[in-house]
Amino acid sequence: MNNQEFDYIVIGAGSAGCVAVNRLSADPQNRVALVEAGASDRAFPLNMKTLLPIGNVLLLPDQRYNWNYEFTTDAATDNRTIGCPRGKLFGGCSSVNGTVYMRGHRADYDGWEAEGNRGWGYKEVLEAFKKHENWHDGVNPDYHGTGGELDAATLREPNPISIGFMEAAKQAGHPETKDFNGPEQDGFGLFALNQRGGARLNSSKAFLHPVLDRKNLTVFAETLVEKILIEDGRAVGLRIKRGGKIEELRVNKEIILSGGTINSPHLLMLSGIGPKKELEKHGIPVVKDLPGVGGNLQDHVTVSISNEDPSGYSFALTPKSFPRLAGQAAKYLLSRKGLLSSPVAEAGGFIRTQEGLDRPDVQVTFMVGMKTKANFVPTIHGTICHMNICRPKSRGRMSLRSASPYDKPIIEPGFLKDKEDVQILIRAIRIIREIFTKPAMAPYVGKEILPGREKTSDEDLEKFIRGHAATVYHPVGTCKMGPKSDKMAVVDNELRVHGIDGLRVADASIMPNIVSGNTSAPAMMIGERVAEFIQGKRNYVEQAA
Repeated sequence: MNNQEFDYIVIGAGSAGCVAVNRLSADPQNRVALVEAGASDRAFPLNMKTLLPIGNVLLLPDQRYNWNYEFTTDAATDNRTIGCPRGKLFGGCSSVNGTVYMRGHRADYDGWEAEGNRGWGYKEVLEAFKKHENWHDGVNPDYHGTGGELDAATLREPNPISIGFMEAAKQAGHPETKDFNGPEQDGFGLFALNQRGGARLNSSKAFLHPVLDRKNLTVFAETLVEKILIEDGRAVGLRIKRGGKIEELRVNKEIILSGGTINSPHLLMLSGIGPKKELEKHGIPVVKDLPGVGGNLQDHVTVSISNEDPSGYSFALTPKSFPRLAGQAAKYLLSRKGLLSSPVAEAGGFIRTQEGLDRPDVQVTFMVGMKTKANFVPTIHGTICHMNICRPKSRGRMSLRSASPYDKPIIEPGFLKDKEDVQILIRAIRIIREIFTKPAMAPYVGKEILPGREKTSDEDLEKFIRGHAATVYHPVGTCKMGPKSDKMAVVDNELRVHGIDGLRVADASIMPNIVSGNTSAPAMMIGERVAEFIQGKRNYVEQAA
């Protein structure tokens, strides 16, 4: 066999790509290649840095493992530079995220289907989620699977501050939920986490590591794809750079692009697939004019309330905490429990900021640690409570900086362009502030650092929001799924690129609208779905053009 020729090539060993590779290579007749720009997480030091759930504080500052993108500045966010980190290693963003396993609201997926994407309603995607789930907390077979590759469970030993926060939410009149991935999303509780034995379980460890010895699977690590090769309207291969040398990989059947919300549209445009004017501007021959490539960018814009923690139970590197951290390190080594098994974001909830809503419009993420602008590692004891807009109305876009694959794309987030997004956050701040006044949080709440208790008016809070709003690293939507009648659609309901044979996109970029929750679990589900489509496992009526 010519090892430069394959039946299927998957670009990107991230949340979706690892699932797709696992499923496609299960058939020994399929010759499968996986191409990843980043490093393997099996060798030192990444095998250690991806062990701790909180290991992202070690990885994100290191540009070897982070694409380190930045959003363009905008007056709507006080012309600040806002970072857009993306994982550049096996596991992708599942190696650097908070390990939270959150599917989103059932109405999110029913909304996708209502836009013409048959097979993407909640009933269908639920089966894909369950297929690879290994759920540990009170299994309800209607909503959860067991025996799959991906463990999901709440933290075995949550921080006392997280327990206090959940109790305070109850004291403020909010419901408690034991399962954000069950029948109801409203309320507060512990998040389900992708961990196994107290260690981070990224998509690479769950789906890729167990199959690396398959003889029909070839993995190219630290290999950058410069271009998808298109001949007569069909994807036939890749131009890659590996070890300083340019090579070609050829494909007989299909290429699955799983580069993520930033890299997937970037590579499509570099390959001549995208808005005609944008391609011509950079001298790229137009293979297929698809105006939606790079458009429809959505993200969970967030603001946070930060408080000093007088108890000292929060995660921080301070003289006061060193003795406790030493004990916690020993505990983790012996039992995989305690502070070092925490991703810091242990608990949170979903709220409706006004009456008349059919589902929550804000996700709350409570963190038992408070990083400063200068440090990823907390250096003072405190807590942060993020409030993320579940379905922001504002939209952004991304475009090319040049025709070179080595120049980062231009990413315009569009944060807070729609004034309703600001109003949602103002209402959320007031709701969460009320929780912090309840008796259960009294031992853990000192001075309010941000916004500052003196800031109470709409005007003050809007100024704070525009000066501090950021991303929780959930960009989606830049290769929108939809029928051909949708001018912004890039892929159809089986994730095939419109007008190009043998090419699919499978990652968070295909979401028509962002889900109400963290995006790692939905990305893995998308990887599951693309493999099902390729294997012909359909349970829906074919989509009309």
